[in-house]
Amino acid sequence: MAAERRFAGGEHRGRGTRFRLYPQPSVRASSGEPETVWVARPPGSIGPGPSDERMYVVDAIGKDRPYDFPHLPPYRGAHSPPLRPGRDGHFDHLDPTSREFMAAHMYGTLRFVLDAWDRYFGAPIPWHFAADFPRLELVPLVEWNNAHSGYGFIETGFARPDEPDPQPFCLNFDVLAHELGHAFLYGLLGTPPADRVSAEYIAFHESASDCVAMIAALHFDSVVDRLLERSRGNIYLPNELNRIGELSETEQIRLASQSLTLADVPELATPVEELSQPQRHAMGQPLTGAVFDILVEVFQEMLARDGLISRELDQLSRQEEDAPAEIIQAQFDSAYAGQHDKFKNVLLDARDYMGHCLAAAWQTLSWNVSYPEVAAALLSADQQLTGGAGKEIMLESLLWRGIDLPFRTGRRAYSELVARARAARW
Repeated sequence: MAAERRFAGGEHRGRGTRFRLYPQPSVRASSGEPETVWVARPPGSIGPGPSDERMYVVDAIGKDRPYDFPHLPPYRGAHSPPLRPGRDGHFDHLDPTSREFMAAHMYGTLRFVLDAWDRYFGAPIPWHFAADFPRLELVPLVEWNNAHSGYGFIETGFARPDEPDPQPFCLNFDVLAHELGHAFLYGLLGTPPADRVSAEYIAFHESASDCVAMIAALHFDSVVDRLLERSRGNIYLPNELNRIGELSETEQIRLASQSLTLADVPELATPVEELSQPQRHAMGQPLTGAVFDILVEVFQEMLARDGLISRELDQLSRQEEDAPAEIIQAQFDSAYAGQHDKFKNVLLDARDYMGHCLAAAWQTLSWNVSYPEVAAALLSADQQLTGGAGKEIMLESLLWRGIDLPFRTGRRAYSELVARARAARW
């Protein structure tokens, strides 16, 4: 099967409904034109809005108050007429500078992400608000400097709204995918009572939602191709994949590739009311970094297994500060030359491994979540999916970040765990 047909949009090529999406924010010089994707709905099956049985867009006009309890959907104010598809049933005919395109982009992005993650979860996740609202309401434009997901809605405002070029979050794939990740987690974990909301719950929510965006981005042909062409397979280099919530060529909200450990962020037991919003996001960074590390390490392990890079290069690239970066990159350049399709297939395997592991792990957790429970759930998912092939990589990545298992490890136990895991190689 051709690599492109393994993508959520690609496998519906010629059968699904076409949208044009920006894999990275449209303000980036490298973004160019939006990319055509196919979502898993046949032409003519997506209603005006756009809309389907899971969600619908309402293009509110002049909405300057974001939803907050008790003010919830449905939106009853002034709004544009529901956007209709072209005569062929597709939504790829719209001018990217138009307001109509924003509505289509928001729906198309969230449908694209749903298609990818429904496959990892094995079935659609019921909305946590289903008892009150049958569908998720999407509001593309709110006069506000943020985006959020809540009870029955996702709505988006603008980055830097007071500057001459405010950037609508409804055109930012990462932001939209992140907010949909929150909706997934509300459905999977439930919501704690107001007096039981912990910093650990919030941090996990932010990290997992970033992971939803990161894995979803790897379902674009252009992202995968550009990532490999620029890095030659050395994915720890700064790249599109590890810049989450990007706002420009140099500005991003969070980095997946970073060296933060739990020792670098506020204590997870800190009362929520004592934490700023940036601190709450920062507390999720070590877990996001661990997932990124696992993805990259699995990718490299698979490359070495398939003989696409040498075991020596694999080991050399793991030595971090002590490794000569120029030599490492030169060896990746040599290994990658003429092997793009093989590297791409391996990256897609690593992507799907990580997506399935995360989905399986998250389905076992509750709102009373802890990082050690997340670690144990990931190891259990790996055991279920691969027989423990990724155990060593997971242990090293999680424990290095300070994310312990539910039982005490200590340095000696840590070494013993990793040593025992070395027998379960890919």
